[in-house]
Amino acid sequence: MAVTDEMFELGRTLKPHGLKGEVAIKLDVDVPKHYAGLDMVWVERQGTLVPYTIESIAIRPKTTVVQFHGVDDIEAATALSGHRLLLPVAALPPLTGLKFYYHEVVGFALEDERFGSLGTILTVMDLPANPLFKTELKESEGFFPIKDETLVSVNREAKTIVVNMPEGLPELYFDNAAL
Repeated sequence: MAVTDEMFELGRTLKPHGLKGEVAIKLDVDVPKHYAGLDMVWVERQGTLVPYTIESIAIRPKTTVVQFHGVDDIEAATALSGHRLLLPVAALPPLTGLKFYYHEVVGFALEDERFGSLGTILTVMDLPANPLFKTELKESEGFFPIKDETLVSVNREAKTIVVNMPEGLPELYFDNAAL
């Protein structure tokens, strides 16, 4: 199976943990405990997704330790090091309110309470300091921070996110002449 848009990156395998085939993984999710009951995951190996059954999983503060079926020694665990772990998007727990998955809001309209339309969300840039919505409006691009204090509403049915951006930020990208 090849990697598709219907998959999301759950995390990465790091290195062997112990001598009996356990693998330390880093879950790249907000709430790791939501994945404590996983029984299978897809591992990307040379551009191909390979399914691995999980025998046991221990969620820990910094890393998670997994025992995959058939990975019984340090050599097999070492061969799994450094690979992406993926799950189908359908396996994501549903979010409500102002919480959303980045992939979920691509294509949504972004609107500011004062300024109006900030365009269509092209992507969410997950930057270390602050994630950003990247939008397009009338052939111009805008970059807007995603912060709890600026989010007003997320309407999944209408595919719209309303924000309250700092005064002057929308105008920086979309001056009245461009509208």
